[in-house]
Amino acid sequence: MDLIRTVLELIRQRVNQAFSNLDARVEDWVILSNLTDQDRQLFAATKDKVVMVLTNIKHETVVSTYSPTVRTKTSSYAVVPPPLYIDLFILFYANFYDDNYRQGLAMISRTISYFQQNPWFDASTMPDLPPGVGKLTLEITNLDLLELNYLMGMLGVSYLPSVFYKLRMLPFTGERIEGVTPAVGGDSTQASAPV
Repeated sequence: MDLIRTVLELIRQRVNQAFSNLDARVEDWVILSNLTDQDRQLFAATKDKVVMVLTNIKHETVVSTYSPTVRTKTSSYAVVPPPLYIDLFILFYANFYDDNYRQGLAMISRTISYFQQNPWFDASTMPDLPPGVGKLTLEITNLDLLELNYLMGMLGVSYLPSVFYKLRMLPFTGERIEGVTPAVGGDSTQASAPV
């Protein structure tokens, strides 16, 4: 499964729908895209839109909820590798300039307002969440001027109103089973065997 793409697209759809409910238009308000091509040319399709850009992926090392076994359909437990939790750093860039600059300010305000009202998503608020993702939490992240300058340079764009969010602890889990362990009270002669 393309977990990162799926999760970011679900968030994009939610934000875009909220903006469209406030101010309907034919084109999407929010797109998931890079801002420039490899030659640093701005994509025309990003003009007058809020562009979601994945700017970084980091391993989350704080969480320690690993259980080495999960119950199987039989009376045994499967030994599984630990999940890997990652944080995604997402820039919402209001690509509105010249005569539309003020519209960009409004769109960044809407973005901040949306996530202030919806700081997390779970199966009850986002039924299409991929299996294994219990909750998505987004928190605004501050960048100082030096970090912001570096980020805009890395993206190949000039600064326009934008806001930076951290999507916390996206779980990556595999289906590989490393072994099988019998349940307590089961046949004690069975040994763990790799699958």
